[in-house]
Amino acid sequence: MMARRFGSAGAVTPWRNLRWVFTAVWLIFLAYPIGAVATSDHSTATKAIGFTLLTLFALSYLLASVYLLTGTAETDLRGVPLFVLLVLLMVGLFPIIDENAFGAAPFLMVVAAFCFPTRWALICVAAVVVTSVALPRLFGWHTDASIVLVLLAVGLTMLGFRFVAVREGEREREEERRRELDARLAVVAERERVARDVHDILGHSLTVISVKTELAQRLVELDPERAQRELGEVNQLTRDALAQVRTTVGRIRTPDLPDTIAGVDSALHAADIVATLPEPTVDTLHAELFAWVLREAVTNVVRHSGAQHCEVLIDGSSMSVHDDGRGLGDAEHGNGLRGLRERVESAGGTVHFDSDSTGTTVRVQIS
Repeated sequence: MMARRFGSAGAVTPWRNLRWVFTAVWLIFLAYPIGAVATSDHSTATKAIGFTLLTLFALSYLLASVYLLTGTAETDLRGVPLFVLLVLLMVGLFPIIDENAFGAAPFLMVVAAFCFPTRWALICVAAVVVTSVALPRLFGWHTDASIVLVLLAVGLTMLGFRFVAVREGEREREEERRRELDARLAVVAERERVARDVHDILGHSLTVISVKTELAQRLVELDPERAQRELGEVNQLTRDALAQVRTTVGRIRTPDLPDTIAGVDSALHAADIVATLPEPTVDTLHAELFAWVLREAVTNVVRHSGAQHCEVLIDGSSMSVHDDGRGLGDAEHGNGLRGLRERVESAGGTVHFDSDSTGTTVRVQIS
C-alpha cells in the first residue's frame, strides 16, 4: 500500500488537520510565567491582570498554531500583527513578573521562524535573545541564565526547522516541476506516437485506395466486372482504415489503471489528503472499468468531500473508494456519478454509494 502525508494547501478544515497540535503543545511552557504570577507579591487584582494577559497570549498562540504555524517554508505576513500582539502582551507582563516575562519569548520565536522571511526571522530571534540579556541589566532585574539558554536553544531549533522547511519546500517545488515536465513530455510522446500510427494507417490505406480507384477508372468500360470488384475492395479498405483510426483514438481515450492510480495519488497530494492506494501493478481483469471509476470517484473526493484521508481497495472483481469527508450531498445526483453508475451497469456490475456526514464509500462489484 502507498500511504502518504502531504503538506500542501488543500480543502482540509484547519482544526481537523491535527498538525497544529505539534506547535500548540509548547504552550505547556507557559507554566513558568504562570507560576511567576501566582507566586508574586502583587495584589489579587494585579495577579488577575497577569493571568488575563497570559490567557490572551495562550489563545492568540493557539489560533496561530491552527491557522498559521504549519511548519511550511511559505511566508505568511498575517504573522506580523500576531507577532506584535504577542510582544505587547509579553510587555504587559514585565511590570508584574519582571524578567520572568521572558518565559513567553520562545513563542515569539516560533511565530517569527514560521511566518517571516528567513532573514527577518533570524533578526527577530537574535533581537529576542539580546533583549533577554539587555533588558534585565537596564532595569536592574536579575538576569536568569537559564532563560537565556532556553531562548538560545529554542531560537536555534526554530531556525533549524525553518531551514529544513525551506529546503523541503524547494525540493517539493523541484519535484513538482519535474512531474509537470514529465507529463508534458509524455503528452508530446503520445502525440508523436498517434501521428505515426495515423500516418502508417492512412498512408498505406490511401495509397492502395488511390491505386485501385485509378485502376477501376480505367477498367470501368473495358472490364466492368473487375472494376466493380476493385471498387468493392476500395470500400472494404476504407472501412478497415476507419476502424483502425477509431481503435487508435480509442486507445488515447481509454484510461490506464496504473497511470490513473498515479494520477489520483498526485491529485490527493495536491489536496492535502492522505492517500492509501493499491500498488499500480494490482491484478484485475476489469482494469479499464476500475480506472474510470477511480478517476471519477477521486475527482469528487478532491472537489467536494473536504476529507483528510482517502482509501482505495481493488481486488479481482470489486473495488471501493472511501473518504472521511462530509458526504456527497447533492453531488450524488450529479452527471459524473450518474455516468459512473451507467458505465458500471453496462459492464454487468453494480455500484453502491454509502454517504453521510462522516464520509462516503463508493463500492463497485462485477458479477
